[in-house]
Formats: sequence, structure tokens, C-alpha cells
Amino acid sequence: MHDVNVRLRRDEETKALISEDAADHGKSRHRQGYPVEMLIEESRLLQVSIFTTLHNNVKSLEFSTLLPDIVTIADEVDAQLREQMKHFKAAEVAEKTKASENLHEPYPYVSFRGQPPECIWVGTR
Repeated sequence: MHDVNVRLRRDEETKALISEDAADHGKSRHRQGYPVEMLIEESRLLQVSIFTTLHNNVKSLEFSTLLPDIVTIADEVDAQLREQMKHFKAAEVAEKTKASENLHEPYPYVSFRGQPPECIWVGTR
């Protein structure tokens, strides 16, 4: 919500800043085991809450700025979701990569360094 509020106070030509909070939220939800669909549902619920609040306070709103602000709010919430998804997916890839590396981890005492080892016979021939 803070980032949405900041965006509403910026001038119209200024692009949205990348949100560290949204990135952290995406990583956090991944750690918590949320499915991707829940991130989308959270974003939808946020928009419904914002627009319901606007509707409930319609008598105290300035209609000359209302529509551009609604567009800004929707755009910012979507930008936040995009950033969350980007970091959620990155955390997912990192987790799968780490799991894959652990499965194929070579024995710590074997190192060929690009060359096959020489055979050393122990005992008699």
C-alpha cells in the first residue's frame, strides 16, 4: 500500500520505481509455500479493497482527479504483482537448482580436473 500511495503523489510522467517491498513479498510467499495463484488472489483482493473504499467514500472524492488516480492505482498494483512474481519465480528456480546440484554433487575426494586419473596398481601383477 505504501508504494501505491507514493506513486499517487508522483507526477504523471514519472515511471514507477521498482519496489523492494514487492520483491521481498514474493520471496517471502515462496518461502511460506504459497502457490502462485495465491499471489494473484492477494493482488485482486487488494484492488477490490481499494475500489470498495473509494466507492464507500464517493461523496468526498474529487471527480476531476478520480479516474486518472484509479488508472494509476490499478497500474501500480499490477506492477507490484509483476515484481512479486518475478522474485517468487526466481526463488523457485534457485531452490530447484540447489536441489539439483545436491543430487549430482560429486564425491569430495574425487577430482579429475579435466584429466582422467592415472591407474596405479597396488600389489603384484
